[in-house]
Amino acid sequence: MRVEDFKQVIAEWLHQGVPEVRDREITLPLDSNLIIAVTGGRRSGKTYLLFLTIKKIVESGKANLDEILYVDFEHIRLKGVNVSDLDDMLVAFYELTGKKPKHIFLDEVQVVKGYGAWFRRRLDARIYISGSSSTLTPKNIAEELRGRCLSYEIYPLSFREYLSFVGYSPKTEILLYSEERGKILSLLRDYLYYGAYPAIVFEDDKKRLLRSYYESVLVRDLGGTSLAEAFTSYVIANYAQPITVNRVYSFLRSLGFAIGKERVIDLFNRARETYFAFMVEIFQKSERKRKMYPKKLYIIDTGYPTALGYEFSISKAMENAVYLELLRRGVGEIHYWREYGKSDGVEVDFVLSRNFEAEELIQVTYAEDTVKGREVKALKKAQRELKPKKATILTWNYRGKVDDIEAVPLWYWLLT
Repeated sequence: MRVEDFKQVIAEWLHQGVPEVRDREITLPLDSNLIIAVTGGRRSGKTYLLFLTIKKIVESGKANLDEILYVDFEHIRLKGVNVSDLDDMLVAFYELTGKKPKHIFLDEVQVVKGYGAWFRRRLDARIYISGSSSTLTPKNIAEELRGRCLSYEIYPLSFREYLSFVGYSPKTEILLYSEERGKILSLLRDYLYYGAYPAIVFEDDKKRLLRSYYESVLVRDLGGTSLAEAFTSYVIANYAQPITVNRVYSFLRSLGFAIGKERVIDLFNRARETYFAFMVEIFQKSERKRKMYPKKLYIIDTGYPTALGYEFSISKAMENAVYLELLRRGVGEIHYWREYGKSDGVEVDFVLSRNFEAEELIQVTYAEDTVKGREVKALKKAQRELKPKKATILTWNYRGKVDDIEAVPLWYWLLT
């Protein structure tokens, strides 16, 4: 029986109440009859999104705080909790409040093995769950809850959210013609350098906190071994670049790790499942060609290279920020394009498509007052081959037409 443990945890929640929270662009439904599942990397803001939802429920009059059950399963009192203990959670809440919960929020629920079995019973409450490990991916949630849920993925702050957090509300169109544009560029540089984890915005010692985040991901999501540390360090050092399993395998073997390529593949899969790193394939309808070519590598937050002391590359950080923003916008298929059959062929950073029909090309370049001919050449070749509806060049601060292709500053694209 774990009733006393749950009573302690729930009593703390009822006493402390909802902490101060800031709005995010992603919102959760308040009246869904399906289970609402929130997934994402550690420190991306899942818990505070739950708190924000609780706040809205209370403010809307749908429930009082003592009718809302919130439990963090990473609380020290709940170590070792299993699915058979979850009924004790309801008993504890009823003893403390004299009520049945109208809304149930279960944070880091993946800690409870086989949690899906408990939800298959009928619960007279609206349910929200969250988690960050590989056991709580949208795919695994669907299997565990058998189609009874809606999944929402959360990422670190968008640039729009970041500006809101720092208390800056620019009028985007005016900034295009204003000297204040220097302010937005300075904030964008900080956003790229320190990354976009919500707590980082308000932290004075940003690098120290970023380092602790990195160590948390390393230990809790990727095993905490020397192999995992070598792998994550390599990934962070080589983000926004083409990468192959063979290359990483050779690097790890050179360090003395006696592993096979299957282990490297497993590390990449684990990194993706835990939202640490993402792989983008080349745009080819042939699956064989997609698997044969190197993949482009992106990471969940551009603050990690800063935390590990790597030299800051603003062009790589810009490209990574664009990829994460495309994920937030749910644009569909994301690939990169490379001139086929040429080892030194030109490349386009992003191809947005539906069913392998190209819709938009995006090229990212650190251009302040002009765009290099190679960037335009790549887009032109890709346009002739793929025939997309649109092509865009994202720059640091240049705006205009380049050979009939629109070039816009990254900050403007991120805000609009």
